[in-house]
Amino acid sequence: MTARTALAAAALFALAACTAEPQTAQTAPTTATTSPAPTESAGVNCADAPQDVVAAALRLRLNHSRQSIVDNVVTCTYDGGGAQVRFTTGADAASFARRRAEHRDAVDVPGFRDEAYRTTTTSGEVVRTVVVARRGTVEIEVSSGANTGHAEQLVSELFARL
Repeated sequence: MTARTALAAAALFALAACTAEPQTAQTAPTTATTSPAPTESAGVNCADAPQDVVAAALRLRLNHSRQSIVDNVVTCTYDGGGAQVRFTTGADAASFARRRAEHRDAVDVPGFRDEAYRTTTTSGEVVRTVVVARRGTVEIEVSSGANTGHAEQLVSELFARL
C-alpha cells in the first residue's frame, strides 16, 4: 500500500466516523412534527395595520402591504411609500433596551406608552424616521419618510387597534 492510498483510506475512515450516528442505548427516539406556516404572531398580524390606516396617519401614498413573520416579529411592508410597521410580541423592558442600544442616535420619547424612542437618518435628500414604542408585551416600530409626529400618531392608532 502506498502512502497516498493509506492517507486516502485514513481520510475515508475519519469521514465515516464523523458522519455516522452514535449507537448508544441512551439515545431516545426523536419524532419530527411539522406545523403549518404561521399566519400571525400571538394574534398580531398586518390586518392590525391596514394600508389605509397607515397611509392616512403617515400622510403617504401607499399601496398594498406584504407580511412576513419570523418568530415573534411581524413585519408589514407597504408599496409606494417605503413605510414599514413592525410588531414584536413578547417584548419587555430588557429586550426593548437591547434594540434601543442598536440605534446610537436614539432619542427617548418620555411619557409615550411604557417606553419609546425615535431616530432619524438622512441619506442625501432622503430622511427616514423610526419611532419605536412598547406597551406591555407588544412593541411597535414605524419606519417611514414621514415626520416623527405622524409616526407617533400611527403608533398610537395601532396600539388602539390591538
